[in-house]
Amino acid sequence: MKTILPFLLVVVLGCFSCNKAIETKNTKTEQSEIASISDEQKLAMAAEGKQVGIATITTIDSTFIGTDTFRGKLLVIDFWATWCSPCIKEAPMFKQIAKKYKDENVTFISISIDSDFSNWKEYVTENNWEGNNYWYGRFNKDSFAYLIYSKFNVKDEEVVGISLPKYVIISPEGKILSNADLRPSKPGFETEIKKYL
Repeated sequence: MKTILPFLLVVVLGCFSCNKAIETKNTKTEQSEIASISDEQKLAMAAEGKQVGIATITTIDSTFIGTDTFRGKLLVIDFWATWCSPCIKEAPMFKQIAKKYKDENVTFISISIDSDFSNWKEYVTENNWEGNNYWYGRFNKDSFAYLIYSKFNVKDEEVVGISLPKYVIISPEGKILSNADLRPSKPGFETEIKKYL
């Protein structure tokens, strides 16, 4: 069952990745170049040590902000979706750790890749979702989106696909420090954060 779940996630995400247009700050040429890169190149662009791409995310009150707004502090990102049960399970622990480090030089944010802004907003509002919550969507074609990709094995074959929940740590200067398989429910998550404070 564990090997089938990532495969199903890739299949489900692939089924919903219709030709829906999302406005981004990239030019059409940049979007075309990004869309044509291979899975291996996507992983390389989101590798530890690389400069993170800049994207536009949306607040619950529909304000657009650039992800570079968070520069100057360590940034811990929780990529999630309302339909992802492991994301929902890990979220309270992520938020608890965020509260624990509120006085440190670190910002914790949750970024949803739900395809529909209204559904995400309704979920966050109805469930009194605490913390710094933003919507990014799933149809973006900028290099920031590659942070949610991972490589995993399905039936002894390596597959690259979207992996949720996904936790990423970014330096105050915008370098990717950790893009590994971290989980707030595991002791290594907090250890990894402390390493950069």
